[in-house]
Amino acid sequence: MSGVLLRHRGPAGPDPGRPRFVLYGPLRLLVDGAPVQLGPPKQQALLAALLLRLDLTTGPDQLIDALWGAQPPAYAKNLVQKYVSGLRGVLAAAAPDPSGDGPRLLFEGGGYRLDTDKDLIDLYAYERLAATGTALASNGSPEEAAQHLDSARILVTGPLAEGLDAPVLERERVYRDERFLADMELRAELELDLGRHRNAIPYLYFMLHKHPLSERLSWLLMLALFRADRGAEALAVYDEYRRRVVAELGTDPGRALRTLHHRILAQDPELTSLRAVPAPRTPLPPGE
Repeated sequence: MSGVLLRHRGPAGPDPGRPRFVLYGPLRLLVDGAPVQLGPPKQQALLAALLLRLDLTTGPDQLIDALWGAQPPAYAKNLVQKYVSGLRGVLAAAAPDPSGDGPRLLFEGGGYRLDTDKDLIDLYAYERLAATGTALASNGSPEEAAQHLDSARILVTGPLAEGLDAPVLERERVYRDERFLADMELRAELELDLGRHRNAIPYLYFMLHKHPLSERLSWLLMLALFRADRGAEALAVYDEYRRRVVAELGTDPGRALRTLHHRILAQDPELTSLRAVPAPRTPLPPGE
């Protein structure tokens, strides 16, 4: 993967002495950097569900649906109470904080709420960094945007709550995977617009391997290869993508990819300056 895409590590994280939750990859609670035992898998899934609904109260029936879906066990409410009790013990042992600033699992308004700081959860740190990067890209600050998206990217160490089985987690993984793909497409677009197409190529190959039907990634990789004087490889990427979508979907590539293919065949010189990220919109003067 590109050295440029890996080089930025962003600002320092929160105080390492405070308990931190990691949702990307295996679910973890870290205290002084060391993982804490979280109990059985369904208890961990309950913790993940509460982390996804931070600041919100979740009733027992909602938690049962989140953990088991349409076919819960007959004693599901007892299990939820058991797991809540277990999690409270885990949190109390992991962060005995007389000031009350440690994470707490509260019962209020007929439901459960996990009380902790969003800055101590990697998922919300990702959202903040990615949203800021997207806004900077829209405002014409590509270098800063790329740095924020890089800082977001390195937080994603695997699927959300990897290895845990619960309907709520399966749904959330689909959303998070699509969100990450969109953010990383923007990251590659910025790399091209910054003139670092050679650095973007290995990253795009990596992403396309993970998302072989992504037409946008194929488009970006073809453009990067053309700009790096590797036009034959760009055409090969198109041919491979076309074979794949014909075989798997029974259709041809979309218009944007076909147009880029024709322009590469024609050695269109304007491709060297084609913007991947749309130019920032200039506000109209008042009254227009």
